[in-house]
Amino acid sequence: MNAVSLGAQLPTVEDPMAFRNVLGHFPTGVVLITGIADDGEPVGMIVGSFTSVSLDPPLVGFLPTVGSYTFKRLRTAKSFCVNVLAGDQEDICRRFAGRTENKFDSVDWTQSPSGAPVLDGVVAYIDCIFESVSDAGDHYIVVGAVQELQVCRPVAPLLFFQGGYGQFAPLSLHAPFETDLIAGVRLAEQGRAEMEWLASSLNAGCTAMAVVNDQMAVMVAGAGVPWDTTDRLGERIPLMPPMGELCLAWEDEEAIQRWLSRALPSDECSPQEYRERLRAVRKRGWSVTMKGDYRDEEVFAALREYSSGRYTPAQERHIREIISRTSSSYAPITLLDGERYEVDSLLAPVWDSAGKVRLVLRITHLPSSVTARQITAWADQLMLTATAMSIAPKSRG
Repeated sequence: MNAVSLGAQLPTVEDPMAFRNVLGHFPTGVVLITGIADDGEPVGMIVGSFTSVSLDPPLVGFLPTVGSYTFKRLRTAKSFCVNVLAGDQEDICRRFAGRTENKFDSVDWTQSPSGAPVLDGVVAYIDCIFESVSDAGDHYIVVGAVQELQVCRPVAPLLFFQGGYGQFAPLSLHAPFETDLIAGVRLAEQGRAEMEWLASSLNAGCTAMAVVNDQMAVMVAGAGVPWDTTDRLGERIPLMPPMGELCLAWEDEEAIQRWLSRALPSDECSPQEYRERLRAVRKRGWSVTMKGDYRDEEVFAALREYSSGRYTPAQERHIREIISRTSSSYAPITLLDGERYEVDSLLAPVWDSAGKVRLVLRITHLPSSVTARQITAWADQLMLTATAMSIAPKSRG
């Protein structure tokens, strides 16, 4: 594509939303600039424009808006301190970016060498005195002369990108080698013979997903008919409604609430309806999904993208939107005699010695248009296999 045809498609720079959208594709670090105002009170402002300016002499800079009331107060301070926020300090970021008063209440901090606040848990701090403040359109360019600096906690910093917060994770460290995952893989390997038997007896596909905390499941084993046509080893599945009800059905209220909080506003089911589904799963002991009115390829593509870990915040929102549509595929709480169903999969829990759901056993590629009695018969075989694979089967209600 030549320069002329490319330019014809570009929005004008006078459009502030277009300007913000394009610049939003460049990730920025998030820092909290703090100081002690001339009234003796601490003041802090969130900045996404912090940058290194010079090595010799050591200078840094940031760009507050001209109309910022917080910067007017910060400008009265004798010094300022750059607090580099950590990836787990998004709540601090939102607190200081909001309009609430007394933002330092319940926030632990100590004084920098110059007296400015250094918040507990930050990655690093850079203590400065004002070198210069220059006009730059609707912003100031503030340059600070570095007096002291120190790394406090060498962890991933908080980033702002495409309107969302996140943190850097090298791809080599992305795979979740949590204890939960390792335990799930071992349990699946020990039960491989049982999985092969189940897949053979039903002429179906059988897969096992390891439950990794309450945030995702990872495909770790498969058996039977070509199960890898839709499922791939290592594929991650987000535990967000409607997905993951079998993983959450026996969890405590706090975990269930976190799961419910991940539902999108556009979701077809209400939190109360999801709670009713969890109660039904606990009573039944297994779960069933139906073939939905969505395009399987689109959902599978979304799961592939989620598994890759290489999505932007905007792409993640799109992925979650696609996944939320699958709520139409989840079976009614009560299966009715005389009705026929198009089953997509049946799922059952495999328990570890601590009484936690460690694996989710899933059968797919089942015949079409079946009765509730047939579904129950399949579920009985699935439950026998899941019980045989469990380390310490217990009675749970």
